[in-house]
Amino acid sequence: MALTDIIDLIKAWPLKRKLSLVFVILLSFALMAGIVLWTERVDYQVLYSNLSQEDAGQVIAKLKEMKVLYKVEGNVIYVPSNKVYELRLELAAQGIPTGGGVGFEIFDKTQIGVTEFVQRLNYVRAIQGELTRTIRQLSEVDQARVHIAIPEKTIFTEKEDKPTASVVLKLKPGRVLNQGQIGGIVHLVSSSVEGMQPQNVTVIDNMGNLLSKPVDATDEIVDSKKLEYQKSVDKDYEGRLQSMLEGIIGRGKAIVRVATKIDFTRVERTEERFDPDTIAVRNEQRTQEKSVGATQGGIPGVLSNQPGQQPATTAGSPSTSQKQSENINYEVSRSVSKIIQPKGEVKSISVAVLVDGTYKKEKGKKVYVPRTEDDMKKYREIIMAAMGYNKERGDQVIVENVPFEVPIEELPPEKIDFVRLALSLLKYIIPLVVIVLLILFVIKPIIETLKAPVIKKVPEVAMPAAPPPMPGAEIAPEEVIKEEVTEMIKKEPRRAATILKEWLSE
Repeated sequence: MALTDIIDLIKAWPLKRKLSLVFVILLSFALMAGIVLWTERVDYQVLYSNLSQEDAGQVIAKLKEMKVLYKVEGNVIYVPSNKVYELRLELAAQGIPTGGGVGFEIFDKTQIGVTEFVQRLNYVRAIQGELTRTIRQLSEVDQARVHIAIPEKTIFTEKEDKPTASVVLKLKPGRVLNQGQIGGIVHLVSSSVEGMQPQNVTVIDNMGNLLSKPVDATDEIVDSKKLEYQKSVDKDYEGRLQSMLEGIIGRGKAIVRVATKIDFTRVERTEERFDPDTIAVRNEQRTQEKSVGATQGGIPGVLSNQPGQQPATTAGSPSTSQKQSENINYEVSRSVSKIIQPKGEVKSISVAVLVDGTYKKEKGKKVYVPRTEDDMKKYREIIMAAMGYNKERGDQVIVENVPFEVPIEELPPEKIDFVRLALSLLKYIIPLVVIVLLILFVIKPIIETLKAPVIKKVPEVAMPAAPPPMPGAEIAPEEVIKEEVTEMIKKEPRRAATILKEWLSE
């Protein structure tokens, strides 16, 4: 069929069919446009969020330079999803985002003609930026700003001013810094600047609350660690006792709380003990000398020394002498010991345990049944053995049986609200019914109307008159009409078909 035939056919259509054709064409174009837009729709994902204003400005400037599509919603930067990881790696290679201010990379580029004042200012900026990045690594910190004031050194004053610093923190929702962490921040900042003392560092939050205290940061850290250690000891005892009891009486049937007293002092003691009942000889010295009678001897010379000669007695008075001395030193027994008492020794343990009973149903009610005395005694003995009970150090154990649930009458089963159920179902059924009706009574009739052929109005054609009957012949009008109609259909079939369709339509 040629284009002119199609145009002539459309021209012959009634106005209703023409409007239906226009509606179908517009609907088709709209569907095609929607499909194209859907397929070419850009899926955005988060590139960075919670950036500082400086970092966000650097990222956006770099994305514009790279001609990358982006959009900003609040403090979140979005880019096409297929470029997220590639852009992060590329920006990270260029040091973007910096993580809070400029750091020591400010000195990467050599600048000629920079004055000493500018160099000094850049040094302070670099320290502030590096400290900000470090503090932001804490899981509780969302944003941070560090301000450092370093006084100029001069030779004209004897008193030298010390550098000072201020730290402003914005914490994440629901997060809190303990004193140990605050003391750590103070110590970090003071140790990063030459000559800065911890008492010259001030830490506040974004609401203006003072977080740091004018005390030694070291003492804060030590006290915080002591408290954390004591809490960890309590939790360890609680966990062991809780798991043991729940294994016996069931999960959720016991509540255990432990309070320990810990001695954090370290004592060194030297003891020297003497035992008077034990005596030991330290040293002993004995001397004895004895001399009795006169001295005998011959005349000096040859004769007195010859064999067989008797010695002659020397004239003189007789001599007798005797000497004896004894010196014994005794020592009392002594012992010396050096005792070092360990740090963090548990001085006493107090344990409180609540044990739930059992429940049974009576006449539709849930009735509480307490534990027996034997059961409670057994639980107490088990707890004492598990905790290492020591009466001498003042340990305490309290085990009580209390109901964890309040018995209430069982309510009858709730009746089904069929009206509410029907309304909730109608919320999903009505759109489905509307779609079906739209297809049956709108779309389908339009399609059938477009498919139906156009019936042209043709002028009425007078049927040829029947010839007069032959004399003497019988008249058969039905056969005559049939022959004439058949002859006409053979000669003009198109015209006969048009007339037939018009008859059928009437």
